Amino acid sequence: MSDRSRHSALRVGLLLLFVSCGASLGACGDGGPAPDYTVEELEAAKAQLRDHARLRTFEAGKLFGDEWVARAPDDAELRGLYAYQLVGWGLSNEIREQADAILADDPDNPWGLYARAYAHLVDGDAKLAHETVREAWEASPQPEFAFLYLRALASSDFEAARAFLESLDEEIRAWPEVLRMQAELESAASYELDDPTWADSSRATWAEFKEQFPNHVLGHTRLANEAYNARRMDEWTQLMEAALELAPGSLEVRSQHWRGLWMSELLPSEERLPAVEASMAAYREASPETVEGMQGVASMYRQMEDEERAAELEARIVESDPGSYHASLVYMEEMRRVSRELYEIREEHGADSPEYRAQLEVVRDAAYGFLERPLYNDRFKGGVYIDLFRALEATDPVPAEELAEAIRGLVKYERLNPHITFGDAPLAMIDHTPYALEAADIVREGTHHTLENLRDVRSFFDTEGEWDQMLRGTLSGIYDRIGWAYFKAGRTEDGRHTLERALAIAERNRDVRYHLGQLYEHLADEAEEEGDAEAVTEWLDQAEDSYIAGFGASRGENPNETALEALYERRNGGREGIEEYLATLDERDRIRRRERILESRVEAAGTYEPFQLARLDGEMVDSADLEGKIAVLHFWGTWCGPCIVEMPEYQKFDERYRDDAEVAVLSISNDRANDIIDEYLAKNDFDFTVLVDEGYVERVGVNAWPTTWFVDRDGYVQFVKIGTALKLDEEFSWRVEAIREESSSP
Repeated sequence: MSDRSRHSALRVGLLLLFVSCGASLGACGDGGPAPDYTVEELEAAKAQLRDHARLRTFEAGKLFGDEWVARAPDDAELRGLYAYQLVGWGLSNEIREQADAILADDPDNPWGLYARAYAHLVDGDAKLAHETVREAWEASPQPEFAFLYLRALASSDFEAARAFLESLDEEIRAWPEVLRMQAELESAASYELDDPTWADSSRATWAEFKEQFPNHVLGHTRLANEAYNARRMDEWTQLMEAALELAPGSLEVRSQHWRGLWMSELLPSEERLPAVEASMAAYREASPETVEGMQGVASMYRQMEDEERAAELEARIVESDPGSYHASLVYMEEMRRVSRELYEIREEHGADSPEYRAQLEVVRDAAYGFLERPLYNDRFKGGVYIDLFRALEATDPVPAEELAEAIRGLVKYERLNPHITFGDAPLAMIDHTPYALEAADIVREGTHHTLENLRDVRSFFDTEGEWDQMLRGTLSGIYDRIGWAYFKAGRTEDGRHTLERALAIAERNRDVRYHLGQLYEHLADEAEEEGDAEAVTEWLDQAEDSYIAGFGASRGENPNETALEALYERRNGGREGIEEYLATLDERDRIRRRERILESRVEAAGTYEPFQLARLDGEMVDSADLEGKIAVLHFWGTWCGPCIVEMPEYQKFDERYRDDAEVAVLSISNDRANDIIDEYLAKNDFDFTVLVDEGYVERVGVNAWPTTWFVDRDGYVQFVKIGTALKLDEEFSWRVEAIREESSSP
């Protein structure tokens, strides 16, 4: 045992001596008041806090902990166990208060370090959390600390978490929360290691968990979640009933129950609301009324689109404590609603509509209103500054000073979306404010965060080539924004050299091509002022080449196309002949895209895992029936924004091959309920074939949407397309015809 551990043990011993002395004699040593509890009662209180954690009844657990911490404020273990109840409420400030109270007299106390680590974790700093709890573990290796160490490591360093788990002895590994982390790490391994068999291991571990700890609610709820995803609703019902019997007053369990009743096809639609409300009533009866509980019920009412009852509960939360964490959640929900309305108005009326312009002002006012509230902490400010920035950027004219201040707030508070904080935002500052060099500084200072975020998603890239492409694109973007800032600030040569460096890193970066074209046109203007006609022609030629290289590089509006048209008019004195000119360029781009796509064929083609999946009408489709055909398997979901964008083109592609006996086009939806898919298809007049995912996506390790496999007649995947296509119908058909041509060759 280390000296620190011995000192901690000595303190605990002295505390127990004090408690025993007070309980039996009425006073101790300095004549202080005797505690109003016995040692046995204190230990029973700790056991009860552990029971609340086991049952996930954090609402009652916090109230119980409030009482006992007031009675036994000097017991570090009690405070640590109470801190875990606060984790269930998301109360990082109060968790930190518990840590500070423990560590004030004993800076090395393991329970104090444990509580402080949880505060870091709730605040979203997993790295600092695992560094802090490691000290607690090294001082006192006990299961609670091992669990938190694993939980924090799993969020920041998957391999280190696995190694730590393997290092634990059998006694620690048999503790329920540590076994829980084994199951969660196995589930993560199916993605991190691109091996779907780990998902089976995770399910097996959860089954073992439930068998070994039948009174621990997580064994039931995690298996119920797996059953729900696989549409095994009878199994889900049995598991949820067992969980509710154990913990009728757990908001966590109840929320899972409510969502299952409401969203599944377990009940007819007319019976869902009464079933959810009956479960809500049972929850209120079993649990004390708390703001945590009111928040959970309000959230469910919002999901059921009962805005009135949700608003009533949220008003009570705010009235009870306007500066509380849960009141801040209410303010944040208000902000999210106006932002969602902005998106819906844009989809319905367009970005140029009066309705959209009016809603921009609503979002702007709501953001300022939120920032003036008595907020619990700064946690949500970053997201609000994103909404404010987007609204101001879309305002016409852009309010330069206001936008600059919003971006400064964004830089101060937002780290979850570095592509916005250190990408889109400084670019807007360059384009719309006089603070271009300040924007360049923001980009430089954010480089570390940008690259760290990129490192965190490394596992999403299957090949080194894909990873290299993403890395080059990111680095090119950093140089692009800095170079553009130099140019806009009048440092033309610095801008040119930096932009050309960005181009050298990623030559297909359309933004770099556009910015360089603009810079070359500026140099042409300067040459024209100097009367150097030859230099004017040279710079305009370079601008034209730059725009052409960036032409057709991505979906949606492309600034190179607009700039190229303007340059054509400049050089030709009007638009006569421009359609023929652009058509020539479009065909050139089409040839280049086709060459790149055909070069993307899988180097070592392999077969895919067989499946038997149901269509929406219940008819089964067996992958064995695809033998001898060219198959296109398209993984998507209505929840996937990029998938939805390309669905009209996917419908055209499906129609192209619908009557082709040699080609089978199938989509596999990852949605949770069939009625969601049916409603989407009907709304958009789509009739392509949809298979319902029954865990197949998880088994084969598809973790990016959309993903499309192009399979030859022998069942080998010859092309894989991840993400949206620029022109889906055209580009998908190139792959199909390439496979057909190869299989037809002698």
